[in-house]
This record gives sequence, structure tokens and C-alpha cells, in this order.
Amino acid sequence: MDDLEDPNKVLMDGIDRPLLEKVCKNTMDYDFCLSTLLSDPEGLTNVLYRLGLVSTIVSLGIISKIKDYENLIILDGVTDPVIGGRIRACQTDISSVYENMQLARDYAGTQSYAEEAAVLASAQQKITECNKRFEPPSKIESPISSNTSKITKLINISSVIVSMIKSS
Repeated sequence: MDDLEDPNKVLMDGIDRPLLEKVCKNTMDYDFCLSTLLSDPEGLTNVLYRLGLVSTIVSLGIISKIKDYENLIILDGVTDPVIGGRIRACQTDISSVYENMQLARDYAGTQSYAEEAAVLASAQQKITECNKRFEPPSKIESPISSNTSKITKLINISSVIVSMIKSS
């Protein structure tokens, strides 16, 4: 019996590669999406709704690390009070994003997709506000842009999955 005939093949492997590829092709960074979703292979299934849960759970882990460690380390090396103030404001934004992603996980779990989409939009707005603090005419480049870029990509993955679920 080949893989197409065996409905348990996806569950045995834990990964539905075509579903992952379909989701990731619709995101802003295909490779980041695949690596993010594949980072928790035990949670992956052939069910799009479950993949949405995996997406938010993995996102919470990554955002938590960014929120708790990386920005604090960067802030320790900053001597300019203007940059420090902007980074601290971004830390507040990232904490709000984390709370939004916790809500997104809860809404994904209860299959409340309109509410999930709304909190994902709110999370994206917070990251946009953070990024704007370092946009021109500011001459200061954001020292946390790699972190905010990751968060934007994580929100995008979850948003794509919600959009796919709502349209199916």
C-alpha cells in the first residue's frame, strides 16, 4: 500500500508536508514558515485547525524568548537614552503581542476564528508601532529589527492559517 492509500501515513509521520507547503507558500517567508512549523513535529497533523494551534504555540515560545531575554541583553548595551526609551517602548509592545498570541491560541482552540483574526491584527499593529519608532526621519537604526521581523513573520503564519480555515 503506498502513502496515498494509507490514511494513517500522515499521522504516523506526524507531518502532512503538502499542507505545510500550501500554508507556507502563502506566507511572507516560506523557509521561515517551514522551519517554524517543523520545529514542533509532534504537534503537526493533517488538520489545518490543529496546525493553527501549533503555529500559535510555537509563536508563543519564540516571542517569550524575545520578550524575556534578547531585548534585555540588547538594552544592556545601549547607552543612548533615546534608543533605550524606544527599545523599552517596544518591549511593552512585544509584551502586548505575547498576550495577543495567548488569546489567539485560546481562540484557535475554540475555533473562534473571527476573534483570532482580530487579536492577530492587534498584535501586528503593536509590532508596526514598535517598528515606526525607528523609521525615518529617525537616524537611529532599530537594534531589535531582527526580533520584530521574526514576530511579524510568526503573526503572518497564524493569519494565513486563519484565512485558509475561514475560506474553506
